[in-house]
Amino acid sequence: MKLPRSKFAAISLATSLSLISTASFSAAFGIAENSALGIGNAFAGGAASAEDASTVWYNPAGMTRIKGNQIVQGIHLIAPSFDYDDEGSTTALGAPIAADGSEDGGRFAIVPNLFYVHSLSNDLKVGVGINAPFGLATKYGNDWVGKYHAIESEIVTVNVNPAIAWKATPSLSLGFGVNIQYIEATLNNKIDFTTVCFSSSAGTSTCGGVPGSSTNDGFVHLEADDISFGFNFGALYQLSEQTRVGIAYRSEVSHDLEGDADFTIPTAVATGFGPLSAGISAAFADTDVKAQPDMPASLSMSIHHQWNNRVAVMADATWVGWSSLPNLTILFDNPLQPDGVEELRLKDNIRLSVGATYTADGPWTFRTGIAFDEGAARNATSRSARFPDNDRYWLTFGASYQLNHSMSIDTGYAHIFVPDTKINRVGGSSSLVTGEYESDADILSAQLRWDM
Repeated sequence: MKLPRSKFAAISLATSLSLISTASFSAAFGIAENSALGIGNAFAGGAASAEDASTVWYNPAGMTRIKGNQIVQGIHLIAPSFDYDDEGSTTALGAPIAADGSEDGGRFAIVPNLFYVHSLSNDLKVGVGINAPFGLATKYGNDWVGKYHAIESEIVTVNVNPAIAWKATPSLSLGFGVNIQYIEATLNNKIDFTTVCFSSSAGTSTCGGVPGSSTNDGFVHLEADDISFGFNFGALYQLSEQTRVGIAYRSEVSHDLEGDADFTIPTAVATGFGPLSAGISAAFADTDVKAQPDMPASLSMSIHHQWNNRVAVMADATWVGWSSLPNLTILFDNPLQPDGVEELRLKDNIRLSVGATYTADGPWTFRTGIAFDEGAARNATSRSARFPDNDRYWLTFGASYQLNHSMSIDTGYAHIFVPDTKINRVGGSSSLVTGEYESDADILSAQLRWDM
């Protein structure tokens, strides 16, 4: 007996003191929303701009540009849509699935983060960031046509990133950080026990169920968590008085999650078919689980150029090594439940962005940017209903208002355009989900910068 294939995908986030369920809209299940100021420029120049304390995350070397001490507290409101339209999904037995063929799996979310930079001297800075690098939450109705693939998926990640920066020369700054990363994963879906019974009895019984109906639907709920470690480093080089470039690297974080799987078996299946029921009940008994996903490394290269005393332009290219997650293997302690292997087949992706900042007379600064965020899913057969990934196109705007000499408010807005997204995947209970997603997202961000 095999647990239906499933995968970790979902969303997450951290506040400075607690966890809040959140959602993101970057490639695969990455989270880009780590600075309201950065949202305004579509994160162009992320590794070179170093305009606030969030540089702890984007490039720790940039802390040397922060005067004195600074704290940044931000919050991001994300409204994604994954509007699915079915095109003939079937059970493993080839029967149509009698369920809702139109469903929106998107979920509104709140993403907070916190950054702090402290000056030990003009040339030596320390800082800490608390944010979430990964996550995408999806939640469908209990009777949608892809219920054997996914119903609810959530990952909560909290990354605590202490860092240090040193101005090695008047032009060159170097930075290094350690990442303490907590991850909590929750996923669930229904199980088609009509197909399970048919397979277990060599095609001679369906436990009385009708293929494609919900007569013998069961349920599985998995939860697991872990704390693991990584590192990041960066360099910032001042090419001229107007131009600086930055490079920043983040390592993979290899997690070793442990948790449990809880199964619900329909009463008729669990009790009504003698030895067959006993075998199914033993195979689908609640059990402990383990999983060992490697969260991807990333490399960013950015440039920031002060065009004149009012206008600055910037650009960024970021590579993310999503191929570190070719699959997700769920290891069950129950020896009657073979390991579940979910083929992810994610590919490395590139994110490209350009942006501009205009500093007006008085307290106002305005920003805009565009970005192309390449999807990590290879094609329709590898795309998952848990995170229906595709290329994304960002259009962003932002503004800052200087409240007084030590305090500013930054705001940002992004609309994300996503091409129609095909899915044609064999997954849970070996069923087929085939259809098309119409997706987009709106992000509204705000943060308070306090210079101390």
